[in-house]
Amino acid sequence: MPSNNSKYSEEMRVKTVKFILDTGKSATSVAEELGIDTNTVCRWVRDYRRKNNMPSYAEEKGVIKRPYKRKDEKDLKIEELKIEIKKKDKQLEAEKEKVEILKKSLRIFMEPRE
Repeated sequence: MPSNNSKYSEEMRVKTVKFILDTGKSATSVAEELGIDTNTVCRWVRDYRRKNNMPSYAEEKGVIKRPYKRKDEKDLKIEELKIEIKKKDKQLEAEKEKVEILKKSLRIFMEPRE
């Protein structure tokens, strides 16, 4: 909660936090751009998230999980499958790139020589 002798208005704090949350920029980089102490901006973001029942940064990024939600075997299996799908998607993209390279190579070699 801001004190009465605060340098920054509540409106400025909220605008800064919303900008950070909407753009996905880090609080550190925004603080440096604005010339405000990094810890101050991070505290604004943390307080805003708590006040509005939003997940913390760590919870949002999957670094930590909310303690009240226990995962059963199905949830764990689903997470494993999602990870496997991501790996397969990356492999598929790599293979698609190889195919495109081979197609281009084939076109070059199939051109009649003069």
